[in-house]
Amino acid sequence: MTGHPCEQRDDPARTWQLVMTGNGLHRITPEAQADMARLLDLDPSISHLTVEVGDDRIHVARDWPSDRMEEADHLIDRIAASGVSAIVVHDRNGEPPRRVPGGG
Repeated sequence: MTGHPCEQRDDPARTWQLVMTGNGLHRITPEAQADMARLLDLDPSISHLTVEVGDDRIHVARDWPSDRMEEADHLIDRIAASGVSAIVVHDRNGEPPRRVPGGG
């Protein structure tokens, strides 16, 4: 059984929020939550964390509002239309790169 998601947004400059799901969420201190958020800020190559507390596993990840993803797609399209030949977007999760042809 999975516990209720826990979201933390402690840094107004952060464009994402920390989301934790699993059992044992109450055992994760606010300090540990802040440290995990900072770790994810410092190392964007980390896609998510699994925190083990006793026999429980807690999934910790970033969650972006959908409007941020739409804005990112719009920026990719705008860059592609700026006169470049193409923009290739590399996903850090191992997905194949996405090539968006440009107008130049």
